[in-house]
Amino acid sequence: MKAVVDTNVVAYYLLGNAEFDAEVGRFWENVRDALAPAIWEAEIANVVWMSIRAGVLTKAGGPTKLHLARRLGIHTIATHALWHGALLRSVQSGVAVYDTLFVELAEREAVPLVTFDQRLLKYWPTIACRPSEVAGVGD
Repeated sequence: MKAVVDTNVVAYYLLGNAEFDAEVGRFWENVRDALAPAIWEAEIANVVWMSIRAGVLTKAGGPTKLHLARRLGIHTIATHALWHGALLRSVQSGVAVYDTLFVELAEREAVPLVTFDQRLLKYWPTIACRPSEVAGVGD
């Protein structure tokens, strides 16, 4: 299965979240071709940093989580390849470009955007879906 993966799906998988653990675990077992705009790397590094600051993760554990993120094999797409379309989507929707980059990539690739972001799920219901809604994951 091919999909664009929002950073929150990566974060919940790496850091654990009791509410979403099973759902993201099944997703990562089934996805074979994960894509994301290059910004996902900075976003996940920021999530790891905030987790360290909050005492959820140790300083030593931070680099390990980043290494695990890299091992997920997410194909990173340059932001500049998506920013025109993402900007237009943001102007139209009021949703930040950080988020519409993922929407733009999913539409261009004609694949689902897998996310927990309620704004994306609501505004782009034909593009965005939860991990459990992707074929082969919710079974």
